[in-house]
Amino acid sequence: MCTQILESKEVVIISLKYVILEKDEGVAIVRMNQPEKLNAMRIEMQVEMVQTLKELAFDDTIKTVIITGVGKAFSSGGDVGDMEMAHSAPPLDLRRMLNQNLAGIVREIWNMEKPVIAAVNGVATGGACNVAMACDIVIASENARFGQIFLAIGLIPDGGGSWLLPRLVGFHKAVELIFSGRLVDAKEAEQLGLVNKVVPAEELEKTVKEYANLLKMFPLRALGATKRAIHKGFTMSLEEALDYEMTIQTLCFQTEEHKERVKAFLARKK
Repeated sequence: MCTQILESKEVVIISLKYVILEKDEGVAIVRMNQPEKLNAMRIEMQVEMVQTLKELAFDDTIKTVIITGVGKAFSSGGDVGDMEMAHSAPPLDLRRMLNQNLAGIVREIWNMEKPVIAAVNGVATGGACNVAMACDIVIASENARFGQIFLAIGLIPDGGGSWLLPRLVGFHKAVELIFSGRLVDAKEAEQLGLVNKVVPAEELEKTVKEYANLLKMFPLRALGATKRAIHKGFTMSLEEALDYEMTIQTLCFQTEEHKERVKAFLARKK
């Protein structure tokens, strides 16, 4: 793994072989970096993504994380060359690799108690589409395209695709998109609820950074607890959700960040 670190007063840039990490005043940008292959997520890239996200989860200087791609694509999904090599791998080794890599990326995004924003600058297909769906907020360029192209190569949606897509767009639409494998443009993706907002390509990074800077102003513990509560709500009854909220809210009331915000609010009111 090749690592290069560049630092200035404001920005730290860490360049791995297939991932570029930029840290700037509490915001981290994770860029998939294989533009000559539309940022195909080869195994080495997936390993670097998992490690980078793990480190960001425990980096107290980072309040918000952005995931995007270098060049004209977000990512075209798994690297087909890697898939051919996987044919000779023992099944248990292959399962372990799948669990650690693409599933690992989605797991890190989903469990990270910080807002994660997908800045989808171009095509996002296969596993990369599911990485974007796992993020808390998805902002897309008008050039973005989304697609579940697994069946075309004899695979099923992985990286949480079979779980995430029906929850975002509904059962029948999810089945249609998975069975057909057709590409969905940015406008349709917004209508379906796959993305929060579509912006002109030249405004994508600026828009995403503005949103990230807004989110980083909120108390991090409360943001993390909110994200966790929303996720747990997927598998809870209303009564269970109410009980969980009461437990977490009791803990939030004890935090210094809550007490300080209340004092500041009352001082402004006076």
